[in-house]
Amino acid sequence: MKRFSFAIKLFLIFLLLFFPFFSARGAQKEGHWQIPLFSLPKEFNLCGEKVPLEKLEVRENLDQALISTVYNPAMVILWIKRAHRYFPYLEKRLKERGMPDDLKYMVVVESSLKTYAVSSANAVGPWQFIKTTALKYDLRVDKWIDERLNFEKATEAALNYLSDLYKMFNSWNLAIAAYNCGENRVAQSLSRQESSNYFDTDLPLETEMYNFRIMVAKMILSNPELYGYKVPESLRYAPLGWETVEINLKRETPILSIARAADTTFKAIKEMNPEFLRYELPPGTYKVKVPPGKGSKIKAAFQ
Repeated sequence: MKRFSFAIKLFLIFLLLFFPFFSARGAQKEGHWQIPLFSLPKEFNLCGEKVPLEKLEVRENLDQALISTVYNPAMVILWIKRAHRYFPYLEKRLKERGMPDDLKYMVVVESSLKTYAVSSANAVGPWQFIKTTALKYDLRVDKWIDERLNFEKATEAALNYLSDLYKMFNSWNLAIAAYNCGENRVAQSLSRQESSNYFDTDLPLETEMYNFRIMVAKMILSNPELYGYKVPESLRYAPLGWETVEINLKRETPILSIARAADTTFKAIKEMNPEFLRYELPPGTYKVKVPPGKGSKIKAAFQ
């Protein structure tokens, strides 16, 4: 305890001696330290649709979203690190489907790229599906399996949903807004306000700011160093490696049995397959992620 108290005293002395030095280095001509400020771009687009920054309300909304995000360093650093893991898959699927690359920033705002994210409204997974929408887009949700937690399956469902929304509204900004507050709410707002443009439509404040937060995610993650974030690739999270194997279970089977057949742990199988909710799987056919090179052993064990 005495050593701890002594260390605290030394730390306080250090601060008293050196804080003026650091303050002086950070001081501006006015004689006081200043927080860096960031200007908005002169032009900007989301999903290829121009953002009308000449409108005062639009500029202020984007500015407020930028300020509330860029000065949250812990969150932004984690965004950058996780994006390195998940963006390659998202970019590949978006390109294959002919959808705008910018849609990948939605999942950043939805969940900060956290697979296990659960909201207060019980929206689950990286794309924050509520149960009814998940079931509509063929995600399995029951006491055994919750595919909202599977990044790849949830992504496919989200892209299907967004494709349908785009067909409905013929605008990616309106499709994004509808993803947040529901297509019925957006359709009703457009009809009652006789509007056809996202930026001219009065929507719930949360939904309006949702689109601007996605714009800010694009601004920061497409050029993090511009906003003071220098995260070397060596510190970013690497993509996860696995092999997918299809197995047919004839009876209720402990997940631990699958783990043992793959020469790994229960926790490792759960981390690769977060949609598995229990300690067992019921009879059925499953595509299971296992450590690379273990697929043949799993197939042999569960023929």
